[in-house]
Amino acid sequence: MAIISFWTEDDKETGQTSTAIAVATQMAIQHNKKVLLISTYENNKEIEAAYLKPQAQKTNLLSLLNLTKKSVGIESGVTGLMKIEGSNKLSPELIKDYTGIIFKDRLEVLSGYNGVETPTIDAFYVSLIKKASMVYDIVLVDLKKGINQLSQDILTVSDIVVYGMTQKRHSIEKYATSRKDGYTSKMYNIVGYIGRYDKFSKYTQKNIIRSIKTKDSLFPIVYNTLFSDACDEGLVVDYFLKMQTISDKDRNAKFLNNVKDLIQGILYKIDEMQMMR
Repeated sequence: MAIISFWTEDDKETGQTSTAIAVATQMAIQHNKKVLLISTYENNKEIEAAYLKPQAQKTNLLSLLNLTKKSVGIESGVTGLMKIEGSNKLSPELIKDYTGIIFKDRLEVLSGYNGVETPTIDAFYVSLIKKASMVYDIVLVDLKKGINQLSQDILTVSDIVVYGMTQKRHSIEKYATSRKDGYTSKMYNIVGYIGRYDKFSKYTQKNIIRSIKTKDSLFPIVYNTLFSDACDEGLVVDYFLKMQTISDKDRNAKFLNNVKDLIQGILYKIDEMQMMR
């Protein structure tokens, strides 16, 4: 099935992890897809923290939609799977035993490695992601930023690369250079997005596309305070479930529509790449 990597060459904050979280959650709710979200950052719990809220803040929204959430210690994640791989017993079907289930049969998350990154870990990630794609419809990878061995190896096996940029001039120029004659110049599977988008910036979506003369789709993802707070407080599930019934006049509507548009862009690119094969 499809491997989709969220990545950027920009070492500044582009909202990459939060965008991956938003896409994974909305995709699981809106589309009939079995989704796995994987982090490749070592010793980083940002993804798990976005979903695991304090027990005191339980809600009945999940039961209303017949969705199941399991609050588990997801520290097993990649670290636990590494031990199985060492004994040559890791099958695609075993991966789910080490994930955190957010929506049953819809969305699971897999935490990154707890330890120091090594070439062995890098190679394992590639093997793990390829195996995961055999049992999940969509594998979303929150890929470490920059051009390094891990990112290069995973980008090579990715069906789609969701490339993040910001409205800062250096970020726009880096994207333009990469697409023209840089690292991604020969890649036809790019879906671009503009993170932490501010409509009042002079670097609007239209101005950026016009100035760098790109044929890529660049999807704006506006900064949303309530979503940011939800990520920090483990309330992402509640946030997105509530957002499904808001009106177009709601303060969160723009953000939700941005996420939906990016998802449609990703799914469209998947179909486009399959037709090219």
